[in-house]
Amino acid sequence: MISVDEAFQHYKLEISSLPIEDVSLDEALGRVLAKELYSQIDLPPFPQSAMDGYALRAKDTKNATSERSIRLRLTGEISAGRLTQIPSLKPGEAMRIFTGGYVPQGADAILRQEDAQVKEGWLLVRHALLSGTNLREQGEEVPKHERLATAGTRLTAGHLAVFAIAGVERVSIHREPRIAILTTGDEVVTVGNPLAPGEVYDSNTPLITSWLRSQGYTHIDAMHLPDNLKGIEKALGDAFAGSDLVITAGGVSVGERDFIMKAAQSVGVREIFWKVRQKPGKPLFFGMLNEKPLLGLPGNPGSVFVCLVTHVRRVLDLLEGVLPPGPIFHRGRLRERLESASTRVWWVRCRLESSPDGGMGLVPLPHQSSHMITNLTECTAVVRLPEGVGALQSGSVVSWTPV
Repeated sequence: MISVDEAFQHYKLEISSLPIEDVSLDEALGRVLAKELYSQIDLPPFPQSAMDGYALRAKDTKNATSERSIRLRLTGEISAGRLTQIPSLKPGEAMRIFTGGYVPQGADAILRQEDAQVKEGWLLVRHALLSGTNLREQGEEVPKHERLATAGTRLTAGHLAVFAIAGVERVSIHREPRIAILTTGDEVVTVGNPLAPGEVYDSNTPLITSWLRSQGYTHIDAMHLPDNLKGIEKALGDAFAGSDLVITAGGVSVGERDFIMKAAQSVGVREIFWKVRQKPGKPLFFGMLNEKPLLGLPGNPGSVFVCLVTHVRRVLDLLEGVLPPGPIFHRGRLRERLESASTRVWWVRCRLESSPDGGMGLVPLPHQSSHMITNLTECTAVVRLPEGVGALQSGSVVSWTPV
């Protein structure tokens, strides 16, 4: 067996990122940026009023007091929107302006509407304003050509909004991976059919496909296979022909009807490793067919889940060029004592809670055995307990990753 960190290192050495394509912003959500991106314009693109009020020259207000107001002649009105001509302001003048409006040339401050008094075409100002008051300077947030995002960034709605307002129309991303899922087992029955003695309902197919969809993947093809070597060989060959990543569930242990590794060898898969020092998920298999990875997950659904959150997450991030690749770990404190599996990494399904001191608390859930799955209704984090650790007391600091 190899360690979890050795498994992660093998993925890094073997897996290359997928080809780059240019797409519109509408197609980029959840994908990974392949090239650095820069603003095409200043933000804001012109000097703007930060509120409804009056544009004026700050020096004109230097002698204004509550007892002795100064008067500025009103010469126009500026709304937010397209202008046919940039307005200008002379000494002793002011203009009505609305939030987001183009500040006229010569003006350098905005008197907010609540502080203004207008009388017979004149603005009365009762206090001095500093230059820049209530004004958004051109380029103050982002100057033109400043970097907005680096390569390796998975794009969120926030990224796309920033790109749009900065004048970016298309982005270069790594192509979304096409994923084939093969679940195996003669004992597995699709839900809705009656169960015969010895049969169980299939949870792995909906678990894997739903988790992938929750992570933003749409090109998914899933199939359940009986324990038949020839059938699995054909399905594996077809899966590699039409996908970038093949994930299997079941059939990677030492039983006489565990055929995944035999079938993989038959279609030309090069074995990288089999078995990882982790609990659950020890009989994890990783192989490559040319540039395409195969991850053979154990059949127990608890093992499938933690392998998705950890190993599949790492493989997908490498395929898409994420920097740094996941899983990303955070620090939190256990809420309960745990007896660690000292010879292997133990992936513990937990519920994440905020603690009174503002930190993150992790509550281990019941039913941690690899065949158990009902705790996934509450599971929001997977804790990594390292090898070589015995009992961990409540309050111990541990590493966790979101699910």
